Amino acid sequence: MGVVENLREEATGVLTLLILGAGFLAMFGGYGWFWMVWVVGFAVVLPLVGIALGEGEESLDPFEDGTDHDGQRQEAEEDDPLEALKRRYAEGKLTDAEFEERLERLLETEDEQRAREYLDRRERERAEE
Repeated sequence: MGVVENLREEATGVLTLLILGAGFLAMFGGYGWFWMVWVVGFAVVLPLVGIALGEGEESLDPFEDGTDHDGQRQEAEEDDPLEALKRRYAEGKLTDAEFEERLERLLETEDEQRAREYLDRRERERAEE
């Protein structure tokens, strides 16, 4: 990715720092209108630049079509807890032990009968402790 593409992607962040810097320079320079730099910069210039660059369009409803950022269907992951567990493990959000424990629990509670048996067994174990 070139410098120009990177600058375009980070334009609002760069502009925010420039507006803050200009306002502070005016303030420390003794200008009484320093606050106008921030008002005009943040209320007018920054939104116009964001609109001009098309930023924020995807943030209105990025999953409107039911897909996630990878283009996969959201419902599929919500319907399949095993896939969600695998994804969280792959992303490093779960340790090996947590993954194995949750996988075991998930497999034990695959259907309603097994889930009831699992809950009953957990209650007995807790009562024994």
